[in-house]
Amino acid sequence: MYLGGEGDKLLKQVLLFSFLSCILALAIVPLIIRFSEKKKWLDMPDGKRKIHTKPIPCGGGIAVFVAFFLTVFFLSRGRDFPFPYFLFMGGGVIFLTGLVDDLLSLPPWGKLAGQVLGALILIKGGVTIQFFTLPWDKMIYLGNWSYPLTLFWIVGVTNALNLIDGLDGLSAGVGAIASFTLGIIAWQEGRIEPAILSFLLTGATTGFLFYNFPPAKIFIGDSGALFLGGMLATISIQGAVKGAATFTLAVPILILGVPILDTFFAIVRRSKNHLPVSSADRGHLHHRLLERGYSQRKAVVLFYGISIFFGLIAILINNFVQNSTYSLLLLLFLFAFFWQWGKNLGVLDLPGGEKTVEKS
Repeated sequence: MYLGGEGDKLLKQVLLFSFLSCILALAIVPLIIRFSEKKKWLDMPDGKRKIHTKPIPCGGGIAVFVAFFLTVFFLSRGRDFPFPYFLFMGGGVIFLTGLVDDLLSLPPWGKLAGQVLGALILIKGGVTIQFFTLPWDKMIYLGNWSYPLTLFWIVGVTNALNLIDGLDGLSAGVGAIASFTLGIIAWQEGRIEPAILSFLLTGATTGFLFYNFPPAKIFIGDSGALFLGGMLATISIQGAVKGAATFTLAVPILILGVPILDTFFAIVRRSKNHLPVSSADRGHLHHRLLERGYSQRKAVVLFYGISIFFGLIAILINNFVQNSTYSLLLLLFLFAFFWQWGKNLGVLDLPGGEKTVEKS
């Protein structure tokens, strides 16, 4: 995608609008905090699964959504950068699903239905995983199978970002790191449009993070976590999956490693204990770290460090590991290492024999 200039000029434009996205989020969040407090739209502590001890506004996702798409709109005016209406509509449905859940508490099937609808709109707009590059550099074109696989990827990543939203600044911070890494890889691959979207999303999320880093003044809520996950899933397909010459999903899986790992652990843990996958518990990685004596801030910073590490490995693979067999082996090695780390923390077991069936 050409944007009225090349090289340094284009980069300056991207950085300028990313900064604008950050400033917009910074300006919008205080308005949402005041409005939420006035309307009593607050996340109440429950003394059980939730960590916070006082009511906190949970409409932070509104700031991320508005700041991101406002900046995309400004950027699309008078330039060779068409406004991505399919992204706005699909992401908007996912965002509204989370917002309704924040306000009215949707049943699991209701949240899933909204996510699937949003994902289908994105697929209709051209977001599809069209091929697999497997070990021994064998390429398989998926044909009609690309649609269910893409649907699974978008819904899966969307929920993964929501599942790790258990500590102040965790979902937003990990999402910002993932978005920035996706932007770098898409830029390197010459996929300028998803790169720009990544950097604008990084700006909006970083601006919100100023109010969300522990101790949080506002939560991102389901609206923000689901929206952020949906956008990361979409951009990863456009900028990383289509561009990477390595094992097709190695790069985006690494970039989104923290939420994907925690989601995998949650599925195994709940299946092992005969609980619905949609149930909630205190067995997540962040809960286990808190049990080990970590403060919220230290746990969040640790996850940021792991996300940055995964991001650097993804960039390394994308640039230097062109053999799909080696990239897959590296991915499996990292998975085995962090699987053992999770087992040592006890993430495959429910804490204290807990047997809850709550809404995630």
